[in-house]
Amino acid sequence: MVSIKSLWPMLAALLIATTAAFVGFPLYVHQEVVKATGAYAPLYLYEYSPYDEIVLEVHYQQDAAPSDVALEGLRQMLVNYTGKRVEVQKYGDLPASVVEGRVDDGNVSVIGAGIIERYGHCRMGELGGSIPIYIIYLNAQGPSSNESEKVVGMSYRADSFVILKNYMDSERLEEAVLIHEAGHLLGLEHCEDQKCVMASVHLEKRSWKLYGGGPPTKFCPMHQKELEDRRHDLFYNSGLIFQNTMSPLTKALVRASAGSSSIF
Repeated sequence: MVSIKSLWPMLAALLIATTAAFVGFPLYVHQEVVKATGAYAPLYLYEYSPYDEIVLEVHYQQDAAPSDVALEGLRQMLVNYTGKRVEVQKYGDLPASVVEGRVDDGNVSVIGAGIIERYGHCRMGELGGSIPIYIIYLNAQGPSSNESEKVVGMSYRADSFVILKNYMDSERLEEAVLIHEAGHLLGLEHCEDQKCVMASVHLEKRSWKLYGGGPPTKFCPMHQKELEDRRHDLFYNSGLIFQNTMSPLTKALVRASAGSSSIF
């Protein structure tokens, strides 16, 4: 007969492992998973997610103030597709010197992380509660100077994106870009349907004249279904999270084991 005394080392080890998981997993989420755009999709969308409130924390330069109408359009979209409470908090606290020159793929992560670290208020609860989406409005040049392919928004990690306000010429365009970038945080990719808000920006511009009504602010049926599936299935995009958080070496090994076809 096995005694409690003989089981104690095993129970102690289990207790230590459980404690480490509760401490280590939130730390891993904050430091690693947050680097991958779309990785928080289950936390934002899943109906049984422990996060029951999304906080849209908006930081902006004084000459790049957001449109209340556009932000309300984004808020309503998130309410409709997540079923959660969504609160908007605005802070006009970014100095002109927060960014100099151009914002592009090479520096957006550093700029964004620095702004959030210095000016951010809401923090994701380790075991539930509120989860933020940080929106950073800047009056800066984007990656391209080509008029037909200007980038007006950049999502660069799991909980935040940048809006280049100086390229906005209407509240409708601003709302479309907000919803487009938030769509990436919800795990959506670009769409070939030019009437879908997830069409890439330069495709949208050509489509406005074809379909009228300005830039699209709605998701196509395919993306609507994808969001609905994500809401009811916690593990819907677990593979995406795994891929985006693997080390370069692990990715290389997985590619090699898969043969010549690339899965990334």
